[in-house]
Amino acid sequence: MNMKLVYFNVRGLAETSRMIFALAEQEYEDFRYPLEVVDMATHQMVKEEFDKDKSDGKLVSSLNKVPYLEVDNQIIPQSKTIERFLASRFNMMGESDIERAKIDSICECVRDFKDMYQKVRIAEDKSTAMNEWFTVTLVERLTLLENLLGDNGFSVGSTTSLSDVVLYSFITNFFDNKEASMNATLAAPNLRKIINRVHSLPQMVQWLENRPQTDF
Repeated sequence: MNMKLVYFNVRGLAETSRMIFALAEQEYEDFRYPLEVVDMATHQMVKEEFDKDKSDGKLVSSLNKVPYLEVDNQIIPQSKTIERFLASRFNMMGESDIERAKIDSICECVRDFKDMYQKVRIAEDKSTAMNEWFTVTLVERLTLLENLLGDNGFSVGSTTSLSDVVLYSFITNFFDNKEASMNATLAAPNLRKIINRVHSLPQMVQWLENRPQTDF
């Protein structure tokens, strides 16, 4: 089975899927459109190759968006769908229907947290909002999330699952202020066990050492 993951040359919405590939030790084409940041504050980017392929109709199967996954000439759009597809393919969705549902629910909790954070990013008093997010709101959310996580270094069951990778990516990759996001996990020992375990996996260590260096 030939697989090609298409995104920009940044971590962004494709990084969790790349981590899944790395942990599963699966070969794929990591296709990256060049992306030049002009002004991060206003999201001004230069992406000529992407824009050309879009205007030429080459991206219609993914609704003119990336990331998408190409599997044997079939296009699968939407980052979360790609993550679930890969996790299912590589046996990272638990050992039963119940475990699968628990894994999926943890991933949806993380999606809710990310949605909450978007409001913080556009707050009028951004400095105050950010401080409250990392010291109060995120701490509260992660403390509640603890109730869904195993205490053995795995979020569900006893094998590495999609929710382990999603949690790891969320805390270590999603936020600009990575020190603050890690500090928010101090009251969540089960979550910290998961993050530390995933971070120390040889496949993850290798990926972090060898992945392209990007702005975000």
